[in-house]
Amino acid sequence: MTRPPRADRPLYTRIATALKGRILSGSLTPGSRLPGEEHLAANMGVSRSTVRQAIAALRESGYVVSRRGSGSYVAENPPVEPLSVRSGPVYTGFLEDLADESQHVDELQRAREEISATPPVAADLRIPVGSPVVRFDAVRRRHGVVYGVASDILPFHIAEHITSDVLERSATIGDALAKVGHRSEENLQRVEPALLGDADARLCGVQPGSPALVLTGVAYDGTHTPIDSYTLTIISGYGIGLSLTRASRPDIT
Repeated sequence: MTRPPRADRPLYTRIATALKGRILSGSLTPGSRLPGEEHLAANMGVSRSTVRQAIAALRESGYVVSRRGSGSYVAENPPVEPLSVRSGPVYTGFLEDLADESQHVDELQRAREEISATPPVAADLRIPVGSPVVRFDAVRRRHGVVYGVASDILPFHIAEHITSDVLERSATIGDALAKVGHRSEENLQRVEPALLGDADARLCGVQPGSPALVLTGVAYDGTHTPIDSYTLTIISGYGIGLSLTRASRPDIT
């Protein structure tokens, strides 16, 4: 499942984004054939020419290859590696909601820690297991009101340029990355329900066990290089257009 692209984008771009979401979520696997233009046009309520423009955009960006007389196929090695199959929806443009109002967002209680990349982090950042990385943790606010906690893990060679001065001038780690020449151009993330543990609940000023949404994913720069393996936990009440549901499984933390 992908978040619908923003309505202010050209129609073909929105169709391309929706198809890319299906690729990155694993619904359309590498090497598989895309549905025909006629089928896509009817299914999405657009013209075949719009579908052709969308496929051309995906082809130009490396997500699709076309074979004369055969159709269009998902690239065997797309620029951004699809997420592994697991439960939970996948969103390809979700963080735009936050980026659009970045002037209203800031971070408190920032902490910086140099650690070694675990296997999941190494896979996200495409680095060897055990490589040096830097983890930034912070409490997030919007309009001065706490709405969650953020954790960003960056490759050391990037994080070392994010000095205390850069941090002081940056509302979020994403802003800091942009200031040191590593602007996030694409994000791939999952959104799943959770219940807040004691530590996060205390930071957010709510009761342990309160419902939340957890965004986990990877940010890529303009060269499709992963620059940030992140987690953003959002408490109930933050207006992001998704309903929060209390998880019933006791093992969710």
